[in-house]
Amino acid sequence: MKKTIVMSATIVAAMSLAACHEDGKKVIDFSELPLTAQTFVQTHFTDKLVSTVFHDNEVADNEYEVIFTDGANIDFTSNGEWDEVEDRDTNGVPTAIIPLGVIDYVAANHAGLYVVQIGKDRNNYDVELNNTIELVFNKNGEFLRYDD
Repeated sequence: MKKTIVMSATIVAAMSLAACHEDGKKVIDFSELPLTAQTFVQTHFTDKLVSTVFHDNEVADNEYEVIFTDGANIDFTSNGEWDEVEDRDTNGVPTAIIPLGVIDYVAANHAGLYVVQIGKDRNNYDVELNNTIELVFNKNGEFLRYDD
């Protein structure tokens, strides 16, 4: 009987911890993501299984994060547009979401390497390659500089 109570208490505690991320993000169901984000995941990450979806609805940041079972993750804005993608497996970030200028530059200047992380803001794309080199490109995919 004591084992059953202890086990039940442990399960309840684990579920409570899983419901909230350490920085206040709430765990939600994949179906609660904006439709744009759902479509993005279903189009570009068909070979991955979703582990957890977080929603952070702070006043300034109404964002989403999708984490896959292999550790890859995607951050989405409040309207479901991708903001940052990280995928460190042997293929890296899907090339279909990387601007052509970035793909061409990496192929010409870093043969054999691939993008493992890409983030975008209003003006630039921040890119990390699988050898940890970081690059910055403008919104047109034109190389600007190496970053630290």
